[in-house]
Amino acid sequence: MILRLLWRIVQPVYSAYALGLFFVTMIPALTFYLLLAPLPGTVRMRIIYVYNRIWLFTWGICCGIPILVRNNEKRNPKENYVFLSNHCNILDIILCGSCIQHPFQPLIKKELLRVPLLGQLLLLTSIPVDRSSAESRKESLKVMTAKMQRGMSILIFPEGTRNRTDQPLKDFYDGGFRLAIAAQTPILPIVLLDLRERQPVGSLLFSPGVVSLNYLDPVPTAGLTESDTDALKEKVREIMYRFIVENDRSFRHLSATSAR
Repeated sequence: MILRLLWRIVQPVYSAYALGLFFVTMIPALTFYLLLAPLPGTVRMRIIYVYNRIWLFTWGICCGIPILVRNNEKRNPKENYVFLSNHCNILDIILCGSCIQHPFQPLIKKELLRVPLLGQLLLLTSIPVDRSSAESRKESLKVMTAKMQRGMSILIFPEGTRNRTDQPLKDFYDGGFRLAIAAQTPILPIVLLDLRERQPVGSLLFSPGVVSLNYLDPVPTAGLTESDTDALKEKVREIMYRFIVENDRSFRHLSATSAR
């Protein structure tokens, strides 16, 4: 009881330290990104990954939130992928930005570009989309397809926005699956575990502890057509759902018999 009360007093200070350290160390990252801007996309993103790995892994150690990568052998470094990940809080960006050892760019909602520092950083590394505009979504699909043809992988959060529900996953949007089928590129599902224990939904408070990025088995799309989008979407969602329920401490109380 005493320790719990003490933690309630200390946690806001610890959380301010973790967030403050992230944004302060983002300034040299942004400067470094700007210096790399003239380089070709795939070269630039490979260098950025190395920088991010050092930066964000160091941040995790300094904050008592060590970052682990599991099942990395499922990722073929010579293959192009559409990475699909679950999404619930700010730690998503930290894990994906430091653990995906591929030249990749994430699809992000354009509203994030308005966040000071973070917006400028994402503008140099990401593909923004206006989710309210069908034209913007169509254009972003063209941009992503072209980038994949040049050797870039794409990261998409198929839930669209952060999952603030009490369920492991929200329903998935079609975009990532249409992209994978159009490019005839395999999907590599990613599951981020125990993020809610480190930062509860809707809160800016953090708790120390391990978080992990887990690669699942690649899902091929060779030979699929647009008519297979729904079946592919449900297949990938169920794979990710079951893994979360079986391995994330926040959801082990749920039955893994169905993704619905």
